[in-house]
Amino acid sequence: MFLMAASLGLVITSGGCASHRPSPLLVEHQLESAPSTESDQDLNLTLVTFNIWGLPGWMTGAPSGRYPRIARELERLSPDIILLQEAWTARALRAAPNGRWAVARAAGQHTIFQRNGLVTLSRFPIIGGQFYPFSRAAFPDRLVSKGVLKVSVRVASGQVLNIWNVHLQDGGAEAIRLSQVRELLARVQAAEDGQIADVVGGDFNFTPESRLYRELSKALGHSAQEMSGKSAFVTWDGLSAKPGAGETLDHIFVRRRAAFQTARASPHIAFSAAQRTERLSDHFGIEADLTLSAAPSVAAAIKPGFDDGGVARVPPEERTYVAGTTRFGSAPTGMKDKLITPAVSLP
Repeated sequence: MFLMAASLGLVITSGGCASHRPSPLLVEHQLESAPSTESDQDLNLTLVTFNIWGLPGWMTGAPSGRYPRIARELERLSPDIILLQEAWTARALRAAPNGRWAVARAAGQHTIFQRNGLVTLSRFPIIGGQFYPFSRAAFPDRLVSKGVLKVSVRVASGQVLNIWNVHLQDGGAEAIRLSQVRELLARVQAAEDGQIADVVGGDFNFTPESRLYRELSKALGHSAQEMSGKSAFVTWDGLSAKPGAGETLDHIFVRRRAAFQTARASPHIAFSAAQRTERLSDHFGIEADLTLSAAPSVAAAIKPGFDDGGVARVPPEERTYVAGTTRFGSAPTGMKDKLITPAVSLP
């Protein structure tokens, strides 16, 4: 009993020392070119967001071997962008498939108290990003470092797209989540990287009926579910068999930053199973097909700004870094933030 109490005291003390400073990215398997596209006017991409429930097995009771199964399912789905939440342990990181995606997460996650559980994968080259921890959290979330993982990618046309991977407070007072929502909005609205859009997705821990959802939707724009015109589907049920136990807690929002004619989305449920015993998480995933279509005059005006490989309207910075096993020389990143840290591989 004394040992357990002492251990708990150590956990709480260590958790309280977690840094609230932004962290640079670690990037593995960096890509040199983006997948080709058939149109200069349309950006079509598929995004998957999934909370993988990456706690130790003794805490969840989940079957062993599920992380490689998650990776195989992601390979089968083959999305352009993958947002993972709750990749808390080294074993949980096996849920990130290798080979066709650049893999980004925050630097400095050496202990469980420094972990944020966020991993973003991209089939487009990653040119910048940063992790922003939330300044407020309630127990038990304050024992770790939840926040927002920003990743900037360059799509085939040379344009920049910002991807924001989010995990908000689980339970606790709504005032904490409200504080986190406003920090998220401040980060997204302050980002001036010449991006054509901001895609914000993840586990928000609030439903479409909530005040926080309405505030976020008003500030960022419609969610993928709203754009589709379809009813929201359940994304979390805690693996419960009770009727009505499920809620819609995971979302994808699109904030347009250029004068698009249309923004369309078609979301689908992912990682479902015929039997609860076959499920890979207590969440379901969202797979969304997103299309951003620019007017011809806008497309013609935008494209020349990216011919030199930099980011439009942002003075380039010289930056050398190592991603995975490939070394890149000094080249303009075009990003204001010094966002990609030198790294040989993910620890």
